[in-house]
Amino acid sequence: DKGYIVITETKKHRSQRTLIPERAIMISKVHKSFKNWIDHWRPKVENQYSGDALYLWPNGKPVTVRVLGQKLSKHGKEIWQYFQPYDMRHWCAVARLIKTKVETGRFDTYMVKNWLGHERITTTENYIRYAEQYYNQLPEDWIALALKPKKGVGKRGIKKLIKEKTNRTRFSGLLTKFSPVGADGPARI
Repeated sequence: DKGYIVITETKKHRSQRTLIPERAIMISKVHKSFKNWIDHWRPKVENQYSGDALYLWPNGKPVTVRVLGQKLSKHGKEIWQYFQPYDMRHWCAVARLIKTKVETGRFDTYMVKNWLGHERITTTENYIRYAEQYYNQLPEDWIALALKPKKGVGKRGIKKLIKEKTNRTRFSGLLTKFSPVGADGPARI
């Protein structure tokens, strides 16, 4: 019913870790969920080259990390010129810390460490100062906000956003001068 994802980390000698993402990411009928992907799109292109890869090209071959990074970078820069795929990982770390604060009243670095696959807790702790700044500005679950369908924004709205090449993000109007994100983009850790 809920589902889980097993990630094989090639840079860590193919070690595996299991994640249980939010329900909307796994099985939602109104979002681009893993279930919709696996049930409806993947079978259309799957072939002898596919293996157990989740993401496939139209020719059925697996999407490689390198090429995925290139595509994400290209499309991300259409919206924000400084974008790098790793920025999504930073956002995930901060958003997960905020989520734990909203749910438990404290930043659960151990949970986020495991989610991100960090070997040392100190790596995860580096994100706390950013999570505190963001939490003080908007003490809500940022992941739930990001997954919440926004009314009136379909393909036309996204295309308009890309055409304008704006530097604004979904949350930029909420951020003050004390934020690690501004016109120059996310802070580096």
